[in-house]
Amino acid sequence: MNDVMDTLAGLQPGSPLFDLRRQRPDVVKHLQGSNSAIFSPQDDGGLTRAERAAAALRVATLLRDDALAEHYRIQLAALDLTGTLAGTIEGTARMTEPRWDAILAHVDLVTRGPGSAEHKDIDNLLAAGLSSHAVVSLSQIVAYVNFQSRVLAGLRALKGGA
Repeated sequence: MNDVMDTLAGLQPGSPLFDLRRQRPDVVKHLQGSNSAIFSPQDDGGLTRAERAAAALRVATLLRDDALAEHYRIQLAALDLTGTLAGTIEGTARMTEPRWDAILAHVDLVTRGPGSAEHKDIDNLLAAGLSSHAVVSLSQIVAYVNFQSRVLAGLRALKGGA
């Protein structure tokens, strides 16, 4: 069974790296489960699926991971039919919504310098109208997409050497 990491890394069933990943089936299963829980939760907690995809796109863009960015761009296009959120990430649209501005500022801060985030940064998100649940979800997205990018970098390196 292919999962999102297989797809992003271009791994095909039967290939050495695909088979190598299957030596740790729980890791594959739980990574895919994390993806589903983060991007398709039963309760979005006030952070919509479109906002989740847009935040992930922003992280992937900041990391300069083109394949990951394209993955989230496609995911976002299916959720953001007006293209407004995508435009704010791509720099083709401006939204003057304090809530969304706070989300983007937080994503940028934590992605570029995770050690520089302070309690006041969480307070800023809460003041902008995010629920505690949404703040936790946003943090999970930033961490998960950073993790995805690192795993993909490793898979790409191994694939190039295989």
